[in-house]
Amino acid sequence: MTFAAHWKFSLLFTFLCLISSGCSNTPGDQPDLGTVTGTVTMDEKPLAGVMVVFSPESGRSSMGTTDDAGKYELIYVGDTKGAKIGTHTISITTVQNDNSEEEGGAGAAPFKETVPAKYNTKSTLTEEVKAGENVFDFQLTSK
Repeated sequence: MTFAAHWKFSLLFTFLCLISSGCSNTPGDQPDLGTVTGTVTMDEKPLAGVMVVFSPESGRSSMGTTDDAGKYELIYVGDTKGAKIGTHTISITTVQNDNSEEEGGAGAAPFKETVPAKYNTKSTLTEEVKAGENVFDFQLTSK
C-alpha cells in the first residue's frame, strides 16, 4: 500500500469512528434508569385509563398509562423504558381525551378528574426507584 493510499484509509477510518461514536440509541447525558411497572386500583378494582407520572427531585419525569387491568409501565423518553434512579413524587390522574370536536367543540363539558386530588395535584405519594426492576402497586381509595 502506498503512503497516499494508507493516509486516505487512515483518514476514512478515523472519520467513520468519529461518526459512529455520535450515533448511539441513548443520549450520552441520559441518567441511570430502573424499569418501573405496577398496578393501580381504586376501591380494590383495576383503574384503567389513568396516567401514572414519576417526577424525580430534578430531571425528566417518566410516565405510563394503565391498561384495562390497571397495569402500567413507565417510559422515560421515546422507546426508552424506566425512570431515573432516586426519589420520585408520584401523580396519578385521569387521561384527558381530546373529544372536543365529537362533543360539540367549544361548548363541550369541561374535563372531570375522577382520581382524588390526594393522588395528583396534592399528591404525597413517593417511591424510591432503584437500579434494575421496580414494581410499585398503588391501591387508591375514592374517599
